[in-house]
Amino acid sequence: MHKKTHYSSILLCLMLSGICSGALRAQQVQTQLSDPPESPALSAARPADAPLPSPKELLAKSDDAVGGMAAWNKSTTRKMKGVYQTEDNSMFLAIEILQKSPNKSLSKITLPNGVTVREICDGQNACVETSLGGYQALTGAALASRLRMAEYQDRAKLQAVAATGKVVGTEKVGTHNTYVLEFSMDKKLQSRLYFDAETGLVVRSVDTVATADGPYTVKIDLDDYREVNGLKFPFRIKRSEKGVVMNIRLTQVLVNPPIDDSTFLKPEFAK
Repeated sequence: MHKKTHYSSILLCLMLSGICSGALRAQQVQTQLSDPPESPALSAARPADAPLPSPKELLAKSDDAVGGMAAWNKSTTRKMKGVYQTEDNSMFLAIEILQKSPNKSLSKITLPNGVTVREICDGQNACVETSLGGYQALTGAALASRLRMAEYQDRAKLQAVAATGKVVGTEKVGTHNTYVLEFSMDKKLQSRLYFDAETGLVVRSVDTVATADGPYTVKIDLDDYREVNGLKFPFRIKRSEKGVVMNIRLTQVLVNPPIDDSTFLKPEFAK
């Protein structure tokens, strides 16, 4: 495989995982997932007969934890920089992500030889840089998935979908005691969000997609939340998919930097 093609694939996988915002996507699979066992630590922390919080209660607490809906609505643009590294630390790549509400984004990685590979979404179209230096437009299911992820940069839309779900139990995620919220937006996609019971922060998402080859699962762990301009962002992201683990460490997050709409225009040569 050509090196640039390989890095393009890494980039596309990273962006479709929904860093910082896509971790909160909705979904349901044809084969239902079994409810996770309740964490003993969390069970001991609350009375046995205490009811689980409702989806709206979890989402409201989560919004407050990351800065509040009003503050997020004022965050119309975001610029993030960081480092991608493999699980064995054998490869490090620079990552930069630009987002503009409600659904525009540009993401890029820089290869060791200085070459940059990009992925662009203008809210209606999406394309990824190819090994030949041009751009390949995403179509069909890939385009639909990318546009759906972009829509969930709007936290209000996320809230509307997630609020229709169900809190299915509790689970231990690393050092976190969590409540598990399961919700869906169509027949083939399901999502579970894991909210820290104390802070309300989302510390894990598990998305399962029903494909012709069976369920396809992507797990994203979120940690090291830091405050930037009154908002909280996870600076450490771990993405696991079919045995492949990708670690992302953000080094800089800017809120409301100037970003012109032309940044997200689909290149004329994207075929």
